[in-house]
Amino acid sequence: MKLFPANPSRSLRIKFGLLVLLLLFIIFSLSSGVLIYRSIDTQRKNLISQARSFAKLSAKPVGSTYSLYYNSGYLKFKELVSEVLALDPEIEKVQIISVSGETLGGEVLFDSEELISGKPTKREKVVDKLILDKVNSNVGAEIPEKSKTSIPEEIIEPYFEDFGAHPFSIRYFISYDTISQNVFSTVLATVFLSTFFFAVSILLIIWVVDRTILNPIETVIQGARKISMGNLSHTIEVKTKDEVEDLAFAVNQMAQTLRKNIEDLKELDKLKDEFVFLASHNLRTPLTVIKGYIEIIQQDKTLGEDILSQIKKISTSTKELEEITETLLSLVSLEKGEEKFEKVAVDIGDMIKRICEGLNKKMTEKRVTFTFELPTEPLPRIKIDKNRIIQAFTGLIDNAIKFNKEGGQVVIKIEKKTKEVLVSIQDTGIGISKEEVGNIFKKFHRATDVLTYNYVGIGLGLYLTKLIIEAHRGKIWFESEAGKGTTFYVSFPV
Repeated sequence: MKLFPANPSRSLRIKFGLLVLLLLFIIFSLSSGVLIYRSIDTQRKNLISQARSFAKLSAKPVGSTYSLYYNSGYLKFKELVSEVLALDPEIEKVQIISVSGETLGGEVLFDSEELISGKPTKREKVVDKLILDKVNSNVGAEIPEKSKTSIPEEIIEPYFEDFGAHPFSIRYFISYDTISQNVFSTVLATVFLSTFFFAVSILLIIWVVDRTILNPIETVIQGARKISMGNLSHTIEVKTKDEVEDLAFAVNQMAQTLRKNIEDLKELDKLKDEFVFLASHNLRTPLTVIKGYIEIIQQDKTLGEDILSQIKKISTSTKELEEITETLLSLVSLEKGEEKFEKVAVDIGDMIKRICEGLNKKMTEKRVTFTFELPTEPLPRIKIDKNRIIQAFTGLIDNAIKFNKEGGQVVIKIEKKTKEVLVSIQDTGIGISKEEVGNIFKKFHRATDVLTYNYVGIGLGLYLTKLIIEAHRGKIWFESEAGKGTTFYVSFPV
């Protein structure tokens, strides 16, 4: 079972980094947008306020300069007006428009473009009624109309002479090019600073979180991995004085509890093995005595058929008890690895045939037929403990008969592979359900079908068979389908 993700994209560091990146990106984007918007709005308001103030304050000096010097001293007029207009670079152009009389009203008396070209412009008349109305008005006006949210494009201020006459008005054209230039500079500076602080914030946050949270968690993970691999004595050292330290303490406690439980189980298993061994060993002597007396009684010719029949049943039960005793003794010996095998070179084909001949009576009773499939070339002889391997294959073939259907078939096939000999035992019996597949080789396991079909046994046959095969460096496995039969495979290295 995998405790840790194989895919790097599922790493906590990457997930946290992406989350921080997304959150900071949203925060810096919003703050930068608000900053830029407020900067533009402030600049626009300042420009409008400045333009309005300039128009109101410059109307008198511009008008007086025009009256005094335009016709008599143009150079002086140009010098003075240029100085006044230079005070507010946002004023794109200035016009002086006549307001005296119906016929003369709206004539452009002066246009600041003259100051650039150096020549008087052609006198034109303003024909827009909206502008003419504002020029003729005695109060300042804007286009569009002045309001809290309006952005004026033109400001018109009336000029009054000292004795109160209103000969003309001054029209100011406002340019917002400066704002556009400032917006670009502001955006560039804001983006640069935001990117800089964005990167610094990410690195700082990731460094702090990595040092205070992720590294301790990684320590816990590595420790948990060692514990999960069986090193229950490993202690996770985390000193963060927070939940991560509590987690490490809980894992350490769990490992200590598991270690104690495993030690207790080992001790219990050892006691169980000793009990089974002693009990089985001590059963041998009384069973031998019982068998001896049964043989003596059976030789008595004076006993009736009924008594002999009862004695035969006693003999059968004694034989079954003896088999169970020997099985338990073999179990303890194989599990401890104390079994001493007497290996000899054996022709496994001949050995399996003899096993089948010994089970001929059971085959006949259940009307099961045997089919052998042997290779054409001679099989290599395998060095095995003959008695133990006979015990293993006898159990497998006996099961193939026992769990077969009436009139069924058992196919035994032996094949020579590259580096092994493979034996398969196929039956046409009741099969093994999916629920039982994982338990077949477990100790003391008796399948549901065993109870259904009332078969005897204590559930050690296949477990012992597996121990014997694996002790010979062999392998055993099976394929099965409920209701259609089972095939057991056994392989031995050549």
